[in-house]
Amino acid sequence: MTKNQHLTGYYYFTQHFLAKPFARFQAGGGNLPGFGDLTDERIQQLNISHTWTIGSTAVNEARFTFFREGQGTFLHPQSTNLVQNSCTSAVPAGTCFNDQTNTAVGIHPGLGGSREGVPFISVSGGFSFGNNFEGELPQVGNTFQWSDNFSKVIGAHSIKFGGDIRYQKFDQTLYFDISGQQLVFGGGPNDPCLGTIDATSQLCSAVNLFPNYLLGLTDQYGQGSAQSELVRSKSLYLFAQDSWKIKSNLTLNYGLRWELNTPLADAGQKVQTFHPGQVSTIYPCQLSPLSGLYNPGVNDCNNTGVVPTGLVVPGDAGVPKGLTNTYYKSFAPRIGLAWSPNSRDGFLGKLFGGPGRTSIRSGFGIFYNPVEQLVLEQFSAEPPFGGSTFLFNTLFNTPFLGQDGVTQYPNPFNGILNPPRGQPVDWSLFRPILLFGQAPKNLRSQYAEQYNFAVTRELGKDMALTVGYIGRQGHRLLASQDLNPGNPQTCLDLQAISNFYAPAAPGDPANPNENDALSASLACGAFFADTGYTIPAGTIPAGFTVHLPYGSVPSVTGANPSDINIVGLRRYSSPNCEPVTSVGCPPDLIPVFSSIFTQNTIANSSYNAFQASLEKHFLHGLQFQASYTLGKSLDYASTFESLVDPVNPKRNRSLSLFDSRHRFVFSYYWELPVPKYEGFKGKVLDGWAVSGITTFQTGFPIRITSQDDVELQGSFDFETPGQPNIAAPFRSIDPRKLTCAAGTGTDPATCQLINAGFNPEAFTNNTVTPGTIGNAPRTVCCGPGLNNWEFSFQKQIPVSERVRFEFHGELFNAFNHAQFFQPDGNRSEAVLLTLGGNRRRFRRRGLERAAPSQVRKKPNHSVEFRRSLLADTDRREQTCQG
Repeated sequence: MTKNQHLTGYYYFTQHFLAKPFARFQAGGGNLPGFGDLTDERIQQLNISHTWTIGSTAVNEARFTFFREGQGTFLHPQSTNLVQNSCTSAVPAGTCFNDQTNTAVGIHPGLGGSREGVPFISVSGGFSFGNNFEGELPQVGNTFQWSDNFSKVIGAHSIKFGGDIRYQKFDQTLYFDISGQQLVFGGGPNDPCLGTIDATSQLCSAVNLFPNYLLGLTDQYGQGSAQSELVRSKSLYLFAQDSWKIKSNLTLNYGLRWELNTPLADAGQKVQTFHPGQVSTIYPCQLSPLSGLYNPGVNDCNNTGVVPTGLVVPGDAGVPKGLTNTYYKSFAPRIGLAWSPNSRDGFLGKLFGGPGRTSIRSGFGIFYNPVEQLVLEQFSAEPPFGGSTFLFNTLFNTPFLGQDGVTQYPNPFNGILNPPRGQPVDWSLFRPILLFGQAPKNLRSQYAEQYNFAVTRELGKDMALTVGYIGRQGHRLLASQDLNPGNPQTCLDLQAISNFYAPAAPGDPANPNENDALSASLACGAFFADTGYTIPAGTIPAGFTVHLPYGSVPSVTGANPSDINIVGLRRYSSPNCEPVTSVGCPPDLIPVFSSIFTQNTIANSSYNAFQASLEKHFLHGLQFQASYTLGKSLDYASTFESLVDPVNPKRNRSLSLFDSRHRFVFSYYWELPVPKYEGFKGKVLDGWAVSGITTFQTGFPIRITSQDDVELQGSFDFETPGQPNIAAPFRSIDPRKLTCAAGTGTDPATCQLINAGFNPEAFTNNTVTPGTIGNAPRTVCCGPGLNNWEFSFQKQIPVSERVRFEFHGELFNAFNHAQFFQPDGNRSEAVLLTLGGNRRRFRRRGLERAAPSQVRKKPNHSVEFRRSLLADTDRREQTCQG
């Protein structure tokens, strides 16, 4: 523009199409072919900047940036059809996942043949097929950014201040688990035992899950909804800093940054949260003819106990659009010091090598991280704008019907739900309501304190050695927590009464209190947190106590004078229910709420590391850099997907999933010192160079978990809170070698051989007391490490002074060294079931297998209720300059 003003522009465009044969996002896809996905995305970025030099000491920089990420097709199933068209011709017309006499018990997403497909079906330890239950997420995101920075030099001070304003729009439609998922993992009340049941251990000698699948005995059925979100957020960042050159060899940098990030909000207000005790006025409850409790003039939401007290939406009292209040105290101070000792003589002169040969740097800063957009996705398609239903022990073809042939569960799925604001909703159809997304009233910003100290010493004219320490303390980090876990004590109390009335074990004297029907109806165990119970009057034995999960009376000791109705074992299972009077208790014994998962800033982390690097600058045809890090990272939760103990989150503190104790990287470039030749011989032999990167790294920690619900909490989000007990010292095993499976002996000639990543007998659920969490840490070290060599060779062929050809060859993983994924640390072994008062246990064991990175292995069985995380994250390294 002028000598002092410059205007520049930049535009970036890319189009990307990907067709994957297997849809494996979040391990949600099948391992049989035919169910891949498609992604078609377009990325664009526009930058316009203006630089104005004001005199000889000041500069102003103004910039506008527009970034657009369009993924109109994102993980779309390659095979789509109406769910009712998923069966072969052997199934009578109209009966494919449907009952013509009662369509409510079939699968009817109501979204059309372009979105639905074959339900996801998985048999533990065997096959899985069908469309990825994580679903697809077509989305378009736009970010607008305006920034201005002003710099001025005043004597020994270089001052800079400025601001940054951002506006983000993200429109997406989530299709989560719309066709349903059927999991067969064993442990159901009707499981066939193909062998014999041991009288002492009650273990079945031969269990095969394929008959369960062929008989249509589904252990867990889940289905979700589709819903659109119009995510909006605004951000304002301000900073001021000064670089003060105190001496020629001493510089002090200091500054302050302030950040304001408005909570992510849905412009369509189709999100919800949970405030205990508050009833929504935007969507009051009213029963409809579709409800099994509907009876005009007699029953309504209040006297049937189905009002979802606590579930509120934007517009209800105290509920803003972003569900949580804006946080205004994100102040981030920064300070740094750089010093170059100028000692010439004596010990210090030898240590530092003289003036200008050594630099010492240190710094401290606080850095904030806004909540990522994909977190709000957890709130999408939840009641009354959708549903997430997970049911146990249902029938394959009619999954809303229990295996008893009597129990019918509500089926709220019928397209994308858009209830008008201010009009009643039949909340009874969504029971039990499972909330994946819940925000606290005051969500504080995540932040980290970072600090470092480093010394760089010149070694000769072309080499430098740097050693240093870095640390990071993370505070208020996001993690998932179940606000509504099952009450294990209530379950144990019920089971104790069930055992009191149970028939005697074979060979024992008859039980004089035997009552098979009562024992069966009061049986409780794993996965029973959403079960309803009626304890008839006078049936609590003398001396027995039942601790109630809710209501005005904390417990009842036998004998009970009246019937007791417990509709779900969670604190908020039936928030209007008084168990001892049955007032406000749903008469069909279907709870109002299941798990209520919150994403809250309740976690912390710490990282400490020693770092060293030796760098040789290019001289005589050679340059290289060798870097080594010895570090340790601890946290409660390595991502917000990590589910902490709902009672004691601190119990989860352990090695971070991304912790790597040792890491060494060597990179180099070497021009081969061959003699220089003339003519054709020189063009062939001269100009060769080799380069490469060699990496050695210890393995990441293994996530140890149990999915057997021994803790009796019934919490299943991205993972479970359960842990096994430590049974033996942990020992890593080379996954390339065979080892004996636990319980099959130690002789390789006779034992059952498996490929294991660690010793299978290290952890067990058999010694975990029911109702408790085992003593195993959340993570143990370590899985397979990294050993990778990458080589490149180049050849330059000069043609003339201005023209030359270059030849490049590259070898990735040059020695074809197998790089393994993490072993599966799921130690799900045995589920304790109650069948008419008798306890049967079916052996189920997780995998310790470490799969090569080319093919990721699933857990042996996944009772995991996941919400997809399909949106890209915006991870920004924040500095004072913005």
